[in-house]
Amino acid sequence: MPLFRSTLKTEKKAFLIWVVSLTVTLLLFLFMYPSILKEKEAYEKILAVYPKEVLEAFAIELDTLLSFHGYLGYVYGYLLLALGIYSMRLGLTAIGKEISRNTSEFLFTKPVKRSRVLLEKGLAAFFLMVLLTFFLLLAALFMENLYAEERNPGITFLIVFSAFFLQMLFYSLGLLMGIMKRKVRFFSSSAIGVVSSFYIMSMVSQVLQKDYLRFAAPFRYFDVSEIMRSASYDKVFLLFTLILTSLLLLLSFAALNRKALSAG
Repeated sequence: MPLFRSTLKTEKKAFLIWVVSLTVTLLLFLFMYPSILKEKEAYEKILAVYPKEVLEAFAIELDTLLSFHGYLGYVYGYLLLALGIYSMRLGLTAIGKEISRNTSEFLFTKPVKRSRVLLEKGLAAFFLMVLLTFFLLLAALFMENLYAEERNPGITFLIVFSAFFLQMLFYSLGLLMGIMKRKVRFFSSSAIGVVSSFYIMSMVSQVLQKDYLRFAAPFRYFDVSEIMRSASYDKVFLLFTLILTSLLLLLSFAALNRKALSAG
C-alpha cells in the first residue's frame, strides 16, 4: 500500500504537532480541576451572575460542570473544534492538494484504480484520527485515575471517543469539498472557516433549543450531559452521523471518478 505509507510519511510532522499540542492542552486543563473543585462555591457564584443564554451557548450546566466528567466534557468541547479543523484539513488535502497543484493527472495515470487511491488515503487518515483519539483517551484516563471522585472509565471513553465520529464526518466533508473545488488556495483557513461556522451553529442551536437545528449542529450530536445520564450516545444522532459520513464518502468516490474521467 504505497499511497497509505506515503500519506503517513507526508502527514507525520503535522500529526506529531497536533497530537502533542492537544494532549498537553488536555492535561493542563485537567490538572486545574482540583483547584477549581476547591473553589466550587466561588465558581458557582460567578456563573450564577451570567445570563442563562450565555451559559447555554457554552453548554455550561452547574450541576455537571464541577464533576470530573462534566469538566472533562466542557474542556473537550473546545478540543473538538481543533480536532474538527485537523480532520477537515486532512480531507481537503487528500486529493485537493493534487488538484490545486495540477498534479492529479499524474496521480490518476498511475497503474492504480482511482478508487484505490482514495481508499488508501482514506485509510491513512482513519489511522491518524484513531491514533490521535487514542492519545487523548490515555491522557483523560490518566487524569481520571488521579482526580475523579467517582471513577467511570466507560463514561470517559464515550466522551473522548465521540471525537472520532466527528473527525470522520469533517474528514469526509473536507474530502468532498477538496475534490469538487477546482482549486483550494488555503487549506487550513478553509478548514477553520467551515468548522468554526458549524461550531457557531452549535452554540446558536444550544440557545434556541430547537430540535431540528441540532441536525445542522455536529458539535451537539454527542451531548456530554446525555452521555453522563444514559452512559451511551444518542442513537438517533449516532445513526445520523454514520449515514451522513457514508453518504459524503460515496459522493466523494463518485465525484473523483467524474473528475478523473473528464480530465482524461
